[in-house]
Amino acid sequence: METPDASTVRSAVQTAEWLRAAAARRSATESLGAVIEMAVRSGPCDAASITMLSGGNELESVAYSDDRVLQADRLQYELRQGPCLDAVWTDGMFIVNDLVADGRWPRWAVRAADLGIAGSVSLHLFTDVALGSLNLYSLAPRSYRNADLETAKVIAAHASVVLAYAKTERNLWQAIDARNLIGQAQGMLMAWYKITADVAFEVLRRYSQRYNVRISVVAEELTSTGVLSGLDGAFVRGCERHAATTGSGDAAGDAQGERTG
Repeated sequence: METPDASTVRSAVQTAEWLRAAAARRSATESLGAVIEMAVRSGPCDAASITMLSGGNELESVAYSDDRVLQADRLQYELRQGPCLDAVWTDGMFIVNDLVADGRWPRWAVRAADLGIAGSVSLHLFTDVALGSLNLYSLAPRSYRNADLETAKVIAAHASVVLAYAKTERNLWQAIDARNLIGQAQGMLMAWYKITADVAFEVLRRYSQRYNVRISVVAEELTSTGVLSGLDGAFVRGCERHAATTGSGDAAGDAQGERTG
């Protein structure tokens, strides 16, 4: 069994201390930034980024050390190829010692080389689900040592926890924003048509079903434009009769769950 040397132990301790400091930041955004800062200082790279996998399989660089790596990430999203993308979808680590000589992602490699990228390590970020990838970029070809890759794995493990927290925080604020919009839209309908809050929510719910859009989207359109195409007094009165005969249900629960039908 190989025994780690003193420098490897010091590096591991230093990495752990940096990650503990990152977790103590006040917001998920600050924590992600701290992970990137630590990766550049102690990881096998000159620059770094974190890609987050969002709903609808959308990809976003939520933290990055400089604009060059942001462009390198976005090129992969645009071209639909690259180590970052493979690391998002596949559990593992994608090592590029020399980008020009590698050959696995030819369209991306040419344009990334123009940005000054010469090597990289991309690692899958996950908890119980896929979260994204940690991308460690080098500006010169690099022969990665085992110690480099072990450090990268430690950073990725902790980045996964921070990224999971960031996604939870973002989803929470999106839910709060959606409920606020729905409440504003209910208030507008109540004022215009002299109806109760429950009936106003029934109007939003049935409108979302008719046009197959989320209630929060309906609310956003109404609050931002002041109109909803196809909404008139007859539609509102129909909703009012329906609510009177069946009950409108738990409006707050429906708003939180974004029911559309």
